[in-house]
Amino acid sequence: MSTQPLPSSEYKLLNCLKPLLNYRRTRRYPLPIGDDAAVRVCGAAEKLVLTADSFVQDVHFSLKYMTLEEVGYKAMAVNLSDCAAMAALPDGALVQIMFPQKQGTAKVTADMKRLYAGMDTACRRWKFPIAGGNLSRGPCWIIDITLLGRMERSRVLLRTGARHGDGLWVSGNPGEATAGLAALRKWGRRGVPPAYRPLAARHVRPVPRIELGRALAREPRVHALIDISDGVAKECRTLAYENNLGIDLAVGPACVSPTVRLLAGRLGKDRLEWFLHGGEDYELMFAAAPTFDPVAFAGHGVPIARIGTFSRLQRGVCLRRADGGATSLGPGGWDHLRKGLL
Repeated sequence: MSTQPLPSSEYKLLNCLKPLLNYRRTRRYPLPIGDDAAVRVCGAAEKLVLTADSFVQDVHFSLKYMTLEEVGYKAMAVNLSDCAAMAALPDGALVQIMFPQKQGTAKVTADMKRLYAGMDTACRRWKFPIAGGNLSRGPCWIIDITLLGRMERSRVLLRTGARHGDGLWVSGNPGEATAGLAALRKWGRRGVPPAYRPLAARHVRPVPRIELGRALAREPRVHALIDISDGVAKECRTLAYENNLGIDLAVGPACVSPTVRLLAGRLGKDRLEWFLHGGEDYELMFAAAPTFDPVAFAGHGVPIARIGTFSRLQRGVCLRRADGGATSLGPGGWDHLRKGLL
């Protein structure tokens, strides 16, 4: 360890954060934090998956109902969900933080330790390090994460690959995260009634489906995969477009959890709207052959349900109504550009 004085306050802050970066010198990551870039050593049979996401204060999260530890965890989980959608294992992350420029050094240091503690929780759970990054001041909290995933002799599942007659499947209960956000906005973090706290937790602390994504990649009857970050309807439109197929949606009552139905009734909201157009569930949606057997995936701790069928006989996405008719689903879900540029 150098006996020289630290060259800057950034070095001092990084030294405070190093115990929270989950770094251990390994064959894959031989260099510790501190150089201009991270080094990843690859084997001949490995593929690297790289993904990046931004997490911006008052756009993606609010400190009115989330702690900085929860913000750090969720910022990492968002990227982990992209990794799951590629059926990859997380391997390492680069983290760029912009902290509010009006805060003093002591508060910045304390807040950054909380933020990194949350990211460290995700890193330890899925066993990968933060390998580098950057710090700067800015107008608000902005967390940019680049995640590297690895695939060792496993099949790459893409958004393309769906076939006519394939079933459309989802994991979990989409709409729960949006329902949880509605509860947080209605009652605040401390005031959410006990019955709805699990929904609030689904918004604040999502669980990326890493293990399920890997299992789906090993099933040859699964043909395409995407994660649900911007709502079921929007992801369906993406799959329909990418595969040049139509999708018939048939959303049964079992797809919407009883707690969501209860909360929707209490708040006067449409539970189907939450299911179709809510976001931030970070569940998986996939296309699978008609012979796909969901029973084989029961051991992964999350239910999966068929909600539709791919068809070359139509375009776009249609929602089948109880009376047998169909409604075309237009744009919905989260879209950063809709209000400004599209």
